[in-house]
Amino acid sequence: MPVKRKSLTKEEIEVIAQYQWASIKDIMDIGSIGRNKARNIFNLISENYFSDKYRIKNGLVPMDLVLEYFSIKLS
Repeated sequence: MPVKRKSLTKEEIEVIAQYQWASIKDIMDIGSIGRNKARNIFNLISENYFSDKYRIKNGLVPMDLVLEYFSIKLS
């Protein structure tokens, strides 16, 4: 049976969002999703961001694109 992930509060998201780069675990936490779905989102953002540029193999994508994907606006 799948484990339901806990949704983060606004304050918890703001703490994670202060970093410039996001890992798969950050995507999992922000979206309250599992590893496979987070990996798909990571790959989608990575392909869009690094389309014509040299890809950095560090396992990170820009945090602002992750927040944009989930339609999260921080003020």
